[in-house]
Amino acid sequence: MVEQKKTGKQKNRETILLIAVAVVGLAGLVVLQLANKKGSGVDPKSVLQADRQQDTIDAQASAAIQKIPGELLRTSEYPEAGRPFKFYMSKSSQGPEYSLDFGDGSPRKVFNEGYVTHTFKHSGPCVVTLFASYEGEQVQLDTMRKVVARVKVDIPVGPIIDY
Repeated sequence: MVEQKKTGKQKNRETILLIAVAVVGLAGLVVLQLANKKGSGVDPKSVLQADRQQDTIDAQASAAIQKIPGELLRTSEYPEAGRPFKFYMSKSSQGPEYSLDFGDGSPRKVFNEGYVTHTFKHSGPCVVTLFASYEGEQVQLDTMRKVVARVKVDIPVGPIIDY
């Protein structure tokens, strides 16, 4: 019976000690919260934002190209090998230089007055890609898949005989 009383007293001591530690911990948290509210009065987020702003002179000027508009105009026409074909662009803006890569190994061509004329040498599928260059940065804006048709050859079947 004596051992049971010690076990009961030990449990009571542990419980009281646990409650005391919890009360001291909660009191410490309350003190920290009050000290934080009475402290500098500056929001930590605004301090972080101010530090970031000091790192860059002008955030907009130092940022990479955000969004340059530009889209290739989709048409139902298909280019023919050996014949000039015009590619048109929509949603452009002034400032950037727009160019097209035709996917056939030829060099890129720059848009002039909203269109580019190109003559494909061979028939078959190709991927035309629209690029924009602005202040040393280059961005791919749009791609379009075109199938270059064979050259249509008109061969007369025979002489026309009218009776």
